[in-house]
Amino acid sequence: MKEIRKPIQKRSIEKMRKISEAGFELFCEKGYHGTNTIEIAKRANVSTGALYSYFRDKRDIYIAAFEQYLTSFSNDLFEKLNTLKEPFKLSIFIKRWISIYIEVYATSNQALAQLRTVMIEDKKINQYFCNFENEYVTGIVEILKRNHIVSDDLPEKVYTSCILVDALCRERSSFSHDRLNYAVLESQTEKAIYHLLSS
Repeated sequence: MKEIRKPIQKRSIEKMRKISEAGFELFCEKGYHGTNTIEIAKRANVSTGALYSYFRDKRDIYIAAFEQYLTSFSNDLFEKLNTLKEPFKLSIFIKRWISIYIEVYATSNQALAQLRTVMIEDKKINQYFCNFENEYVTGIVEILKRNHIVSDDLPEKVYTSCILVDALCRERSSFSHDRLNYAVLESQTEKAIYHLLSS
């Protein structure tokens, strides 16, 4: 198997970033199966040979592209959650957590839907991003523990909370159940998470 180059020089790092960004755009526009490496190279303005010197295949580009996207989102989320005013209030933390997610879904619903679909279809991608989710949950757990929110099953409670927040945001961005009041759904989600994390 051909050795993949690890970029060290600024120019090489920039080229690799351009390839993963081009891949991200195309995956969101056309889906994983509707995108090929020739299109990605063309969008990134690099040769196909250059693309294959940094990535083994389309799956590697997909992983790099979505890791870059999710890392940016996670870093932003944790920065905002770690700078909440003292003293720590769980209800404020939950409101902020939900509002940040709503902001992300407003601009990235297509990307998140694309990632969910491919995770179901591809075991390697599923495993990679499940590990990413584990790190995300651990980050939330650490913030809560630092602020004296503790229990033996805190990771499971946080993961359940993530499912509730994700479902709320998907309802707002992807569905139009006009008989439901979104403000009431949001309030009920906040109460459910508060009860879960404070018990």
